[in-house]
Amino acid sequence: MDMQELVRAWSGRDVAVLASTTAQLKQLRRNEDKITGRDISRVVLRDPLLTLRVLRFAQSRKTSRQPTEITTVEHAVMMHGITSFFREFGAVPALELVLKDDPVALRGALGVISRAHHAAAYARAIAAHRHDIESDEVTIGALLHDLAELLLWCHLPQAAAQIEHLVDNARGLRSAAAQTVVLGFSNVELQLALAQAWNLPALLRRLMDDTHAAQPRVVNVVTAVALARHSAHGWDNPALPDDYRRIEKMLGMNEDQSWRMVRQACLQAASNWQDYGVRPTAAWLPLEPGEGSGVSSQRAQVINPDPEVLKNTLQQLAAAPATSESMALAALALSGLQGGLGLQRLVYAEVDPSGKRMEFRFLFGDGQGEIDAKVFGFELGAAHLFGRLMGKMQGLYAGGANRAQLAALLTDAQRSRMGGGDFLAMSIFAGSHPKALVVAYRDPPDTPIPEALYAPFKAVCLALSQRLAAQRPA
Repeated sequence: MDMQELVRAWSGRDVAVLASTTAQLKQLRRNEDKITGRDISRVVLRDPLLTLRVLRFAQSRKTSRQPTEITTVEHAVMMHGITSFFREFGAVPALELVLKDDPVALRGALGVISRAHHAAAYARAIAAHRHDIESDEVTIGALLHDLAELLLWCHLPQAAAQIEHLVDNARGLRSAAAQTVVLGFSNVELQLALAQAWNLPALLRRLMDDTHAAQPRVVNVVTAVALARHSAHGWDNPALPDDYRRIEKMLGMNEDQSWRMVRQACLQAASNWQDYGVRPTAAWLPLEPGEGSGVSSQRAQVINPDPEVLKNTLQQLAAAPATSESMALAALALSGLQGGLGLQRLVYAEVDPSGKRMEFRFLFGDGQGEIDAKVFGFELGAAHLFGRLMGKMQGLYAGGANRAQLAALLTDAQRSRMGGGDFLAMSIFAGSHPKALVVAYRDPPDTPIPEALYAPFKAVCLALSQRLAAQRPA
């Protein structure tokens, strides 16, 4: 995928806005003579898509006589007038109508918008405690921080869904690494290129760029965005304590004070949840230190076989940048095996830095945790079947007549974990060096795996091996 080509295509395309936004603007327009730019700004700043449109419009009307850039919505309305604003944005198409035939894209887009709304609320709360005079600027920075992800859901929903699937299942995989292996570039790179093409104000571009994280206002935005992402599906994310500590350090607060500030901001964000139809973070309350939501954020896995998914996976592995992270490449391969062959559970274990031991990395499917780490962690050269498999690059099909014979070579814990059913396995080598192990099985275990699946399973594993061998440091 060519990023500059994407930027050119999106630069000439208008974006839709939330249906609730258009309804609220119509209501304001009925009292056009009595409202202020602040009234309009309150509505616009609930919607990152309209916020983007307003800033692009303001920048496109900028003249050489204008001494400063327009960095807030209220300033844009003041400069161009309320009547001009309604003339330009009074009849904008609704996102829900534009994406009505693609529920997956709509769900993804609304999810990002809801998260952006929460990030904006956190950024505003932090700015208030920092006595930031222009709090709207950091609010907009947080609101637009994940704009590229939102536009992917609107225009390339299959790629956005694939990235989400990789990150949700490959424990520890960074979002940027998943984006790079699927798209060929990260969302940050795409977003900064779009911001440049759209001539967005330089100040806002800096606030949206994590590489400027030494600046206090950028720290505000980055912290707010991280907090919104980590709490999107509950308050049990292990990364949240680091977010709270960053707030405490930034604002000179203690733990209880930072928690109360976050709680108040998330309640404020929840008051507008019906605009997006997405369950707000406040729904996971009670929000007290040390308590989790008790609700799992695990999404249902895609298990319906689709040969097209398998074909696309092989093409993506071949086209992935040479600097792609190994974990991202592995996640891409396992996702393709899951969606392409209907294998519900796929284990990925990797040789540790010492080169002497296999360590469990992640599992596509339910049940990853301490048990998987113990079952699929072992010394290279171990006497059981998987230990022997790592002696050279090779694969096996354990099903039909040979299943019992091969299963007998597993440890009791391994047989128990896989339910004693059919399974596929293959060692992955990078050149002559053992790199990883892929194991696939189904649930329930009495569901057989046809022998015909072994050939495409092996083809994807071979493609992964070849990509890992060609990998070079970033």
